[in-house]
Amino acid sequence: ARMAEAKRPLMRGMAEDFRGLLGAPRDLWIIYAVKLLESISYFAVLAVLILYLHDDLRFSDEVSGLIFGTWGTVVSLLTFLAGFVADAMGQRKALIIAALTAVIGRAMLLGSEVAAIPLAGLIISAWAVASMKPVMTAAIKTHAPTKIRAFAYSIFYVVMNLGAFIANHVVSWLRISLLGRVIRPGELMDGGVGPAPETARAALTESLTPQFPAGPEVEQVDGAVRAFGRMITGGRSFDHWTEADLELIRAAAEAEAAGRALPAAPFGLSGYELIFAVAAGLAVISLLLLRTLRTETKPALPGGGTGARAVLNQAAKIGVGLFKEKTFWAYLLFICVLVLVRAIFVHAHSTWPTYMIREFGEDTPQAAYWSLNPLLIMTITPIIGSMTSRYSAWSVIMTGSFITAASVLCMVVQHPIEGLAEAWLGPLLGEGVDYRVAGPIAFIVVLSFGEALWSPRLYEYVAVMAPPGREASYMGLTQLPMFAAKPLVGVMSGFLIGAYCPESGPKNTELLWTIVFATTLAGPLIALFFAGFIRAAEKQRLAETSR
Repeated sequence: ARMAEAKRPLMRGMAEDFRGLLGAPRDLWIIYAVKLLESISYFAVLAVLILYLHDDLRFSDEVSGLIFGTWGTVVSLLTFLAGFVADAMGQRKALIIAALTAVIGRAMLLGSEVAAIPLAGLIISAWAVASMKPVMTAAIKTHAPTKIRAFAYSIFYVVMNLGAFIANHVVSWLRISLLGRVIRPGELMDGGVGPAPETARAALTESLTPQFPAGPEVEQVDGAVRAFGRMITGGRSFDHWTEADLELIRAAAEAEAAGRALPAAPFGLSGYELIFAVAAGLAVISLLLLRTLRTETKPALPGGGTGARAVLNQAAKIGVGLFKEKTFWAYLLFICVLVLVRAIFVHAHSTWPTYMIREFGEDTPQAAYWSLNPLLIMTITPIIGSMTSRYSAWSVIMTGSFITAASVLCMVVQHPIEGLAEAWLGPLLGEGVDYRVAGPIAFIVVLSFGEALWSPRLYEYVAVMAPPGREASYMGLTQLPMFAAKPLVGVMSGFLIGAYCPESGPKNTELLWTIVFATTLAGPLIALFFAGFIRAAEKQRLAETSR
């Protein structure tokens, strides 16, 4: 059947698939709409989370990386459990609970005055992130007509990347526009309050420099004063201090000198917190949409029960049954080695943002550059999917994995790439182009082609290997290896940034990316070593389902 499908003319086949999609049930389009909103929300939070931990919550590079990695670990662990729970309780109910936790968790990220509040919000929102992907993936199979199911999964992946593309552009615009600003409701009600004259701001920092001398790692003479003022004003930088801010900083400095408690910072939202507010608002819309989903046939629970205990008992029964399957362990081995490839996307949201800003400057639109990835994915995934449909999922996944690993070499040799780009493109584009980012852009382009090969086919591989009715469980199980890997990658990211790309001092970014390349390449190499065992299990599952 696959070979016959592959022989269709490319454009005619895609037109038939689109017609079938337009006639699909309403619930499939609701899933697509929620996936778009959740992708915008999730990727917006992800794009600035590591920066928010460092800039707003004032954690060090190492601690920020550890928190980021730990949060990813919690998400992976919960995804592993969420698949079992969703198969037991039903998709609609699982998605509504996930959307509700997204609203609550992301709203709590606005409370940066007390670090425990956003950290608790991250934990709560972890269930939303963990549930959405496996349950919506299973929902595609539930609501998509069988004839276009493979195409429906491709569009599902395109919708996710459309959300990522929108999120990265919105985040770049908001982050740069609001850099160093704090939005206070009281000031907005007064029609907006402009900064104090620069002479007044400079006079204040000069007068307080003896009280707050700059350390050896601070480049500006008044750098310690500016850092103190930023803390007292709730994150507002020197360029945006108002007359009221100057009075507040002066009073706080007097309190500091006298040993008294410092005054509380005025309530306001930083640029990062405004992004989180938008993410919470999108989660509210998702919640309202999910309530309109039709309730699918509920799974049969032990003893006919419907309560939480019956759901958990059935989820445990599903989990135990899967662990007894021989093919499951081959599947899990393949997923484990792919973690080394998938970890590049953890680096994309932990190592990449800090690296880009420290290497190229505070006003670098790093999220906008990264949006090239989802833009390419949206463009080339349907084409590559049609062109490679005659090949096995294993072959396409392995090819894409090697290309993904090779993409990191563009970061290792980015300075030679910069020179080549300026020499080749300079006569065409002129001197107004920043050729320094040619290496990072080449990295994104090559990475995107690799991702377009292996990532969508991983969904198909899960569908092939999963027993009927256990798709959400298997999708959740794909996150089990990431449970162990994410904290390690998070800690690794913090260490690499702190050691080879510090805020000040010498950098060695070539070594940083060489280490990332080596760990990524190990994934497909190990998979090749165990290819016989993995492919045998795949053939066994295909034989079972064809009976």
